[in-house]
Amino acid sequence: MSTATTRPPLPLFLAAAVLVVVGVGALGFAVVELVHLRANRWVVAVGTTVLMAGYGVFLLAVANGLRRAARWSRGPAVATQLIQVPVAWGFLGGPTTWVTVVLGGLSLLALVCLLLPTSTVALGAGGGLNGPEGQH
Repeated sequence: MSTATTRPPLPLFLAAAVLVVVGVGALGFAVVELVHLRANRWVVAVGTTVLMAGYGVFLLAVANGLRRAARWSRGPAVATQLIQVPVAWGFLGGPTTWVTVVLGGLSLLALVCLLLPTSTVALGAGGGLNGPEGQH
């Protein structure tokens, strides 16, 4: 019997990679916010830093769960990507349109990858009356 771990399917790996990219971006934003801390707005800076750092760490943990094909990771991954689509839309127009394209594109890519049948089966969310075991 082999003890080697199996690799997740490509769509699940891509979704995990997207979450890593966005998570690292959130951590980077937290660092930038902390570096630009000013005395007249320190509460906002610290609050934003804590929020973005927590979000980045959370996304990295969920990405690790997807990489291991852990069943629990699908819900948080889908939820965060569904929230990010309207956030990305809010940047549409003017000099921030690139944020819409990048963040929206990554979120949509992750959602498609998470909802593909191969990802669903790998995460153990298949089954039920119409699942792989056939009609009942």
